[in-house]
Amino acid sequence: MKVIIVLLFSVFSTTVFSQDNFKLYYEENENGFAILADNDEYSPVSAKIDFRLENLNSTNGNNKVFVIPANSKKHVITELTVIDRKKRIKLGYESTYNHGNHNLKKYDTDFKYYLPFPKGKEYWLSQGYNGTVSHKDENALDFKMPVGTKIYAARGGIVVDIEESFSKSCTTAECAKYNNFILIYHSDGTFAEYTHIKKNGAEVKIGDQIKIGQFIGYSGDVGWATGPHLHFIVFFQRLKERVTLKTKFLTGSGKKPIALIEKEKYIREY
Repeated sequence: MKVIIVLLFSVFSTTVFSQDNFKLYYEENENGFAILADNDEYSPVSAKIDFRLENLNSTNGNNKVFVIPANSKKHVITELTVIDRKKRIKLGYESTYNHGNHNLKKYDTDFKYYLPFPKGKEYWLSQGYNGTVSHKDENALDFKMPVGTKIYAARGGIVVDIEESFSKSCTTAECAKYNNFILIYHSDGTFAEYTHIKKNGAEVKIGDQIKIGQFIGYSGDVGWATGPHLHFIVFFQRLKERVTLKTKFLTGSGKKPIALIEKEKYIREY
């Protein structure tokens, strides 16, 4: 006798952060259901799923963070197996997802970052790590530079997101939503964001493979800014926050990487 599985109740709730090309869904199979994901992003995506199940058992756990590889289709997150086919079943879940590997703890602490501006140029580091103006408890760097200064990749990677549509600027946090940026994913699982670029200032596109020292766009004075500058951060992406990281840069002739100090000028001769 063939038993038909009937889905009597389902609830699906999702909180999305920065990626548009990611989808969670389910398909029915002979044992119950498969929870699947399509990730068309150029970085992994982490998804926290809290299942609401009745008469179903998850083969890969519940209320945990799953990491879905970049550019993957029909990635199986878990199988939901029917416990008793004579009883009703209930399937629902709440999910939150965002770029990156939420569980990542280690990164390349020895990587030698390039200064993100043209060879032969010198710029002032107006605010450093944990700066008093807007970098409290944040490992971020502000390079003071005129609007339209060429920006170069401090490290190679793949472009995963770009915002370049805004032109509004103000000196308070309410303008952070107008920040233009280029977001690059690195091979060690970290990200770098180049922020406050000028409107239509990106010279790369999502999916581009970027080499260290490559020209990627133009600096600006857009979003939450007290004047023209480039805001640069390297970070782990968690589901709901960023963990910003300290890095070292090649300065001068590029012989030895150093930690940059606020209110100092740095030249790139390499």
